Amino acid sequence: MTSNQAAEKIAPYVFLGMTAVTGLVDAVSYLSLGRVFTANMTGNVVLLGFATARVPGLSVTRSLTALVSFLAGAVLGGRIMARAGNDSHFRFAAQAFPLEVVLLTAASLCAIGYKGDVMEPSVQPIALIALTALAMCHLSRQWETEAQS
Repeated sequence: MTSNQAAEKIAPYVFLGMTAVTGLVDAVSYLSLGRVFTANMTGNVVLLGFATARVPGLSVTRSLTALVSFLAGAVLGGRIMARAGNDSHFRFAAQAFPLEVVLLTAASLCAIGYKGDVMEPSVQPIALIALTALAMCHLSRQWETEAQS
């Protein structure tokens, strides 16, 4: 079996895993970080609009943090992908996944002691939003790249 055949057999399971992780991160971020998504940005644009209109419980700062962090991750992911070239999307994964692990580990360490009090002003939820949005951007970029090939 060639490496392409093996990759085609494994790809659906990888996509299912990525989808599950992204969904879990979004559920946790929405419920515990003050109604903000860190994996899927479409919802944040809507939440940002509501926050701008001063809907109670929503935060412009948190939504913007997620959007800007995701954008920074997209730029970083694009640079990694450009270096990987067209020959190997697996090279991109080999570079992106360790970075995601580092970002999510940093978010886990940052979450130690976090009580989930979204009304209390604190840097901790902003850092959690930024770290997970950066990591999720890489995950979604990998998913898009593999889906296109």
